[in-house]
Amino acid sequence: MKKLLLFAALITSVISTAQNQPIDLETEGFGADWTWATFEAPDGEDNPEFSVIANPFPQGINTSATVAKMDISYGTDAPWGSAGCESMHGADLGAFSFTESNSVVRLMVYQEGFAAPVALKFATAEGAAFFEQISPNNVANEWVELQFNMAEWIGDPLGQPDQIIVFPSYGPREGGHVIYFDNVVFGEGDPPAPEPMVSAPDPTIDESLVISAYSETYQTNTVTNFNLNAFQGGGTISEVDIENDGNNTIKIEDLSFYGAEWDAEDVSEFVNVHFNYWATTSTSFNFYIIDQGAGIPGGAPEEPRYSIALTGGDETLVQGEWVSVVIPLQHFLDYPTGGFNFQLDEIFQWKFDGNGTIYIDNVYFSTDPLNVDDFQVEGLEVFPNPTVDSWTVKTASESIQSVHIFDAVGKLVWSANPSSNLVEIDADKLPSGVYVAQLRFEGGIENIRLVKD
Repeated sequence: MKKLLLFAALITSVISTAQNQPIDLETEGFGADWTWATFEAPDGEDNPEFSVIANPFPQGINTSATVAKMDISYGTDAPWGSAGCESMHGADLGAFSFTESNSVVRLMVYQEGFAAPVALKFATAEGAAFFEQISPNNVANEWVELQFNMAEWIGDPLGQPDQIIVFPSYGPREGGHVIYFDNVVFGEGDPPAPEPMVSAPDPTIDESLVISAYSETYQTNTVTNFNLNAFQGGGTISEVDIENDGNNTIKIEDLSFYGAEWDAEDVSEFVNVHFNYWATTSTSFNFYIIDQGAGIPGGAPEEPRYSIALTGGDETLVQGEWVSVVIPLQHFLDYPTGGFNFQLDEIFQWKFDGNGTIYIDNVYFSTDPLNVDDFQVEGLEVFPNPTVDSWTVKTASESIQSVHIFDAVGKLVWSANPSSNLVEIDADKLPSGVYVAQLRFEGGIENIRLVKD
């Protein structure tokens, strides 16, 4: 990866902001006539080709006339994608200061045929820079808008940036890849969600049914030689006692990637993995469990993961409240790992990557397919039950945020995000048997038993 010198500026800059933005790549705007350079192809390969072209996909959220195109002709094993694009130092972007009003940067990207995270960073004329901010993306062949928090720059600890650096496909890939990006906008972003004032709810699953990696509730059936921070990229990893009662919670600030480690455990007899999260500024993150014997390189697209995002994830991200996440272990076994043989008999790490700040607690594996704490919803009905083709679920007024249907062994077989007090569940193609519907509401989760004749 291109190395940028990391050092603190000795003198705080007092130069006023002279920022040329938004970078819309239009003839009368900013970016189209800048001097963009690409880097850093593997040995024997040419650097990506950069051009500003007519928008080939003027649809969805981006109907702009022109966009930036990067044509990458090679595959790579590098976790950062071996492809970057940067503006020229100086007058292109202009030297400026990040403040509260411009430290959230949004960028639109279209990745052809292959979805990968995108990373963004800024550098001063002297080459000083923070670590790149990484935003996960799981959507190919569609314009998406990603968000990056550059609050580290506020106060100019490194000086005034005058260069933008884009890594438009931040991950390994088997072959070439074409990416388009556009509409880089600097602003305040949405107000951050509040910090948690209470700890995550205590799990109620009997300890005989779990093996815990991180939870104050479970002290006997736990992994051994647990290392809270075995590896990390940027950001800060710490433990906080939210209620000052000895119940610690993991706080991940400015997440790029981070992982914990323990002596390898065989979890092949377990059904799911659980954790609680509270997101303040995070808009997307991925959760991984890592098989010691699989040998999958970190950052490889074959790494089994579960995505939580505002849009395009396996589950919709919720900010400002404790959320209980239950992931069937079958999800990881079914993940397309290519030539790698991912199994559950040597799980020795978890990993998170993404953006923003999240709190994490109660990470454990369970043999209980429900694995969540129920709460009561007024007027909840399901009919017909049993059914032969579909179930209707409705409430008196409470909005159903998401529905996940699990079979008898905990495999996810159907899901939806209705945000409505009524949802139709298609059972026509499901085998006869007993299922569990996990219904997520604003105030918590309720589970109902479903029967398919």
